Amino acid sequence: MTNARLIIVLAVPLLLLCSTLLNLGFAQIASPPAAVGPVPQRFESEEMPVSVVAEIVAAKSQVAVPMQYTIVIDAPRGTTVVLPPIAGVSINETEKLSIVDQPLGDFLLTGIEVTRDVPSGASSDTTRTRLLLEIESLRPGLRRVPPLEVAFRLGGKDDEVSGNVSEGTVSIPALGITVESVLVAEDAPDKFRDIKSALETPVDATEPPSPLLPLMFVGVGVLFLFLFWWARRGRYLKPDQWALQRITELQQAYTAKQISAVEVYGDLSSVLRDYVQCTSNAPAKALCTSEFLEHLRHDGFGAGVIAGARFILTTADVSKFSPDVERLGEDGDSPFEQARSVVEEYVRLQHQVQQRRRKTGGGVARATIESERRVEA
Repeated sequence: MTNARLIIVLAVPLLLLCSTLLNLGFAQIASPPAAVGPVPQRFESEEMPVSVVAEIVAAKSQVAVPMQYTIVIDAPRGTTVVLPPIAGVSINETEKLSIVDQPLGDFLLTGIEVTRDVPSGASSDTTRTRLLLEIESLRPGLRRVPPLEVAFRLGGKDDEVSGNVSEGTVSIPALGITVESVLVAEDAPDKFRDIKSALETPVDATEPPSPLLPLMFVGVGVLFLFLFWWARRGRYLKPDQWALQRITELQQAYTAKQISAVEVYGDLSSVLRDYVQCTSNAPAKALCTSEFLEHLRHDGFGAGVIAGARFILTTADVSKFSPDVERLGEDGDSPFEQARSVVEEYVRLQHQVQQRRRKTGGGVARATIESERRVEA
């Protein structure tokens, strides 16, 4: 019993000690090692005769925002400068190279640009070599680039005699910069900082939108429709203008011997039927000759005009079965004049109807062509 108590008394402190050691071990694994001393963002060499300036340039040190790591080497003319190897790239044999997400210390290397043998502004005997590394970080906190070395070899032969070192290296320490998180605060995960500047001017939601722009679009559309209607308005002839023009075209074609007499009567019959159908509610194209003439008589056409229309339509019907038609104008009036008489009579009667409407007040009682014809009689 005594041994059991002794084991329990010794086991409890051992368990507590092991637990403490394990917690310390896991804490060291989980947390990154603390940085020893401040990490500079810029480096300037003090070695002569070669001057090296390295710096991390960032307009905005934030996650996923591109930054530049520049190394500028000023050396006497004729000096051979050997740039440090970067991520396994033969950097001394290229001028510009695009690299996608190549590790460079705590950063990602996205591009390389090299400029050589550029005259320096300090002296005409000095040339400048510039190495530009495009970098960015996807993690916040203190981020560092690895230390680099720049090698050089002077071109003169009297350097050792004059006391200058003919060749050597310049060590660039690890440079760093603090990268901010996109979160405004650790305890506000739903609030983010702007990665890029705002491109649009904020609009006051309380101010109603101006109706000027929609009104301008409506006005332009109405103006376009009006111009389109105005441009096409003159292309369409009235029914009487179209009929008279068509009769003149047939007369000219017959005079030029382009069509025969049979074709003249058939075309004139079609012109009269189309014209009457356009100017009245009767289906003139579907009416037979007797029904068509009865329609003209019902509308108040004179006997002479109806006789001319009967001659044209009857001759057109007969010519379908007997194409032997006498020459035009040899027996009675010309069929062209007879067709024009039908159109002109219809226009005259319509004009009289309009005049009577204006005298009687317009819409009280509608006068027809037949009633006008009876008034004249």
